[in-house]
Amino acid sequence: MTFKFLKTVLTTCRYAMCISLTVLSVSGTASATLIESIAALEENAMYRVLFVTSSSRDATSSSITDYNDFVSTAAASGSVTGSLGLTWKALASATGVNAQMNTGVFNSDFSLVTMFNTAGEIVATTGANFWEAPLNFPISYTEDAIGVSGSVHTGTESGGTGSAFYALGNTYSINADVTQFTQDCYIYCEVSLSTNQLSLYGVSAIVLKPQADVPEPGTVILLSLGLAGLSFARYRKQY
Repeated sequence: MTFKFLKTVLTTCRYAMCISLTVLSVSGTASATLIESIAALEENAMYRVLFVTSSSRDATSSSITDYNDFVSTAAASGSVTGSLGLTWKALASATGVNAQMNTGVFNSDFSLVTMFNTAGEIVATTGANFWEAPLNFPISYTEDAIGVSGSVHTGTESGGTGSAFYALGNTYSINADVTQFTQDCYIYCEVSLSTNQLSLYGVSAIVLKPQADVPEPGTVILLSLGLAGLSFARYRKQY
């Protein structure tokens, strides 16, 4: 009988360990670093996530909605961005709508909003910091947290304003270098044909840090002990 009890407990603990490993493996996915960075924020802290689309398109449309839809589609398919449940806008300026207006990231805003790339690095901490100062880290990671190089369509001048002649939708548009994080070059490096096929930046809406974090190892251990206790109760009932 003692052997049967031990066998029952060991079997239950084995199942509990499988559950434990499954729960803990959430932090071992492609978005682990970003999840851990968000988890390190204080409760109720505000944050945004930025990425570069792995896919590319032209900049011939004058409608900002087309670019918002493009980055939203890319984000939905991303192994990192797709699991976050966020809404997305293009960090870009088109005719009549500049990047500040489109994203809600304003150069006059000094409120603390931590902006992460998909690798979990802090790009900036305020709207003013994002537009007026060099970035802490580049935005150069895709929706799958894969580092990339190259150019993106922005149509946006330094400070987040749209260009009268080179916003998206014109014959020529402003491009940026995703690997640069100096004051100007991550938004405005050069002007090129809008027919060029380039990536875009995507930025999420402001969100609060989730209240429920991934369970700590101690929580999982308590779960295992609780299941073992249930095994003992079941054993006693049977014998």
